[in-house]
Amino acid sequence: MEKIKRALGYISMAVMILVLLYVKYAYERGLELWPIKTKLQHDEVKVERKIKIPEGETMEFIQPAFLIGLCQSSTETPEDVMEELEEGNYGHELYEEAKLNEDGTRSMTVTGKQLENWISTSEEAINRRIEANKDKGMEIKINKDFTKVTYTLKKGCKKSSLEWLIDAQVIMGCLFEIQSFTGIAPEDCHVREVVKRESDGVVIIDAVSPGAYYEVTDAQWYGEEEIE
Repeated sequence: MEKIKRALGYISMAVMILVLLYVKYAYERGLELWPIKTKLQHDEVKVERKIKIPEGETMEFIQPAFLIGLCQSSTETPEDVMEELEEGNYGHELYEEAKLNEDGTRSMTVTGKQLENWISTSEEAINRRIEANKDKGMEIKINKDFTKVTYTLKKGCKKSSLEWLIDAQVIMGCLFEIQSFTGIAPEDCHVREVVKRESDGVVIIDAVSPGAYYEVTDAQWYGEEEIE
C-alpha cells in the first residue's frame, strides 16, 4: 500500500464493528452485560460513571454527526446507517429510541443498563487493542478525558500502517462514543491522534478529528523516508 489517505474516509464501516462487538458480547454474556471486576493495568481505559439513570427511567444522549459519518461508506447515507443500527437493535435492546436529527447528529435514548453496556463495550474494545498491540511493539496511551490517543512505535514494531489504521478507526469511534455517553455536547467532541516513533522521536501523525487529514507512505511510517 503506497499511502494512507484520509483516515476518516478510508475505512468508513469501522465503527459498525462496535455494534457487532456489542451483539457478540451480548450473546456471550446472555445479555447480562454488567462489567466483570478485574484488576486494571496502568494503561487500560476505565470510564468514570458520572451519569446515573434510575431504574425504570431513560435518558437521551446526542451523538455528533462525525460519529455517524464514521459508520457510513461512500455509497451510504446517514439514513442507511440508522437502518443498520435498527437492525442491530432488533432482539438485543441496545437502546430504547434512536433518531437522526436535521443537523446530522443522532439522538439516542437509553436505560441505565443500556448506557452501561455501551460504555463497557467501548472500554473492552479499546483495552483489547491496547493489550494486543503490546506484542506488536506499539504502545497505546489515552488521556483521562478521552480526547487524545498516542501511538508509540517501539523499536522493531511489527504494526503496519494499514493495521494501525483499522485499530485507530475503532478506537476513535469508541472514544467518541464514550464522550457522547458521558454527557459531552456534540460540538465539543473531538479526538487528537498522535503517532510517533520511539527510536528517533519523529512524529508521524498529529491530527484532530473532526477535520483531520493526513497522508503517510509506508516508507515514512518505517522511517525510510522523511516526513515533510
